[in-house]
Amino acid sequence: MNGYRSRSVRTRRCKNILVIVCEGEKTEVQYFESFRKRNSGVNIKPIHGKCTDPKNIVKFANKCIDKWGINFKEGDGIWCVFDVDENRDEAIKDAVKQAENNTIQVALSNPCFELWYLLHFEYIRSQISRVEAYERLREDFIQGYEKNMKVYDRLLEKLPGAIKNSKELNKMHEDDHVDLFTKESNPSSQVYKLVEFINELYKKNIVEDDS
Repeated sequence: MNGYRSRSVRTRRCKNILVIVCEGEKTEVQYFESFRKRNSGVNIKPIHGKCTDPKNIVKFANKCIDKWGINFKEGDGIWCVFDVDENRDEAIKDAVKQAENNTIQVALSNPCFELWYLLHFEYIRSQISRVEAYERLREDFIQGYEKNMKVYDRLLEKLPGAIKNSKELNKMHEDDHVDLFTKESNPSSQVYKLVEFINELYKKNIVEDDS
């Protein structure tokens, strides 16, 4: 692979393509669609791969490399977004290894994507279940929260705090020698890495446009 696959000859309006393959059909797709900016030089494509287990999500993402003409050397990217959920540690690790072998990156949520939302409002260091995450969002921070609810605008100003909280959780687990890609890393969210990747793409294209 070596970060490059031949692409079909075609005209490309945007400088970079970012494909985000999501486990969820609505929540994650809607959230990342909100990151699209006109004239940003970045074409963000959040899609649902019609599969929910880590191995097949990564397998679907691998097919997208050729489909969308992804060129990693030019700054394109492809990410998989999925939850720990009921998956075995071995299944998660195998999927992450498969992704790395194909220059695909993974944004894992433990226990669920909603933890990323919660980290916009508070730092959570104790284990939390999917049900507890939903209830806390719905009762304390986003009244009536449901999975298909658009929340990007409500969260935007709190984004720096969510990134900070996510990094602190990672440090806590790393200090405790906990593998971030196992059930033991509850709570943790690697979604911030994808968000930072998007922001870096925007900055890169703005600089190139000004040069």
